[in-house]
Amino acid sequence: MSLIKKNELFLLSEVVKRNFSARYKESTLGILWSVLNPLFTMIILTIVFSTLFSRSIENYAVYLLCGRNMFNFFTSACTTSLLAIKANQNILVKTAAPKHIFIIGGIISEFINFLICTVLLLAVMIATNAPFYWNTIPLTIIPIIFAIILSTGVGLILSICQVYYTDTQHIWSVMTTMLLYGSALFYPMDVIPEPYHQYMILNPVFWLVNQYRSFFIYGTIPDLLYIVNTLLLSTIILVFGLIVYKKYNKKLAMKF
Repeated sequence: MSLIKKNELFLLSEVVKRNFSARYKESTLGILWSVLNPLFTMIILTIVFSTLFSRSIENYAVYLLCGRNMFNFFTSACTTSLLAIKANQNILVKTAAPKHIFIIGGIISEFINFLICTVLLLAVMIATNAPFYWNTIPLTIIPIIFAIILSTGVGLILSICQVYYTDTQHIWSVMTTMLLYGSALFYPMDVIPEPYHQYMILNPVFWLVNQYRSFFIYGTIPDLLYIVNTLLLSTIILVFGLIVYKKYNKKLAMKF
């Protein structure tokens, strides 16, 4: 099933513009919040946790912001997708607009926000004299692609579930919190006892964060097995998401 057809590109672009502008519609500072929000979060968490982990994590601010950027992109893309169909049901009832365009448009708008946060990350790296590994930084495209694939698959599933079960957004909120504390965003893996590492590895977001950090701030290439596993898992979830969406797509109108 083709996700985007040529005649849907205009609608997709309009959805992306609307989603991105709606985020800052009532804000005085507007798009600046894309930079200020992660910046303030980084500053606060760095002040709180850097004293605890400064010995085991060099340049804690960069470590934290790098992980947060990837985590926020994935979870925000999934959350936006979750509400994409339900929030636009008035439009979908009155028009023949394809529902998946609202899901993909939401993911693209979150990706734009991710790129803005990446510029902030680069600025923080320069300000803190962090090293730049130009031989591996381009390879960050690998976990980014995995994150897009994974968030699209999860987003398709969540959007369908939200139409049928409105409690889905509350369940996803709890899951997001679990993913937050299970992705080693603000602490090193060393503080986790060895027996529990196997449970951390079950978290696909941990894989994304770990690979992104490896390429971006450490200049190393992660274990090939983890990269392959992430690709396989992301692809499987995307395919499953497409199957779920295709099965229930035409039935959604009866739920509006």
